[in-house]
Amino acid sequence: MYLPKHRILALTDGVVAIAMTLLVLDIDVPDGLRGQALVDALDDVQGQVWTFLLSAVVIALFWRVHHSVLRDAEWINSSLFWCNVAFLALVSLIPFPTRVLADYGHRPLGPGLYGAVIGTAALALYVMAVCIARGSGRRRPLPPFPAQACVFLLSVGIAQFSPLAAVYSWIASVPLSVLAHRHAARASRASGP
Repeated sequence: MYLPKHRILALTDGVVAIAMTLLVLDIDVPDGLRGQALVDALDDVQGQVWTFLLSAVVIALFWRVHHSVLRDAEWINSSLFWCNVAFLALVSLIPFPTRVLADYGHRPLGPGLYGAVIGTAALALYVMAVCIARGSGRRRPLPPFPAQACVFLLSVGIAQFSPLAAVYSWIASVPLSVLAHRHAARASRASGP
């Protein structure tokens, strides 16, 4: 079974749009508040707003990387299709761990669940990139090491000891990803055309 790439990209665009929309639905301030009651209600949702922003950026980055990964694919085979389905299932799940993180960020469950879902989604994207690199028929280097996946998956264990340290550990995914991409670019140049 082969599908044209544009069909998978369109499906992904739809799932991403819905997931991003669902993120904001959990942020709720009661009607009719004034003065200090309104200020208190806005303070109460501040954690939800921050987790919304975090997840909106994560989903947007996933969307961008997904389009980049599929850039070199002409057709989507069965393996790539099912990897994509797994990735989209995880993306559509992101609003749930986002809410758990907002409500239980001080407990291991909040950052642990969030790290597990985000890390597994990043790993699914990496598997898709490997499938495309190996199945293209051309000699292509493997994609960069999946630093984001490793950092978020390791944060699940860190959360058991310190939920706050787990959240701060996610920052490490940025420089590690940059290093992984630089290393992959150097290796690609060294291996030649």
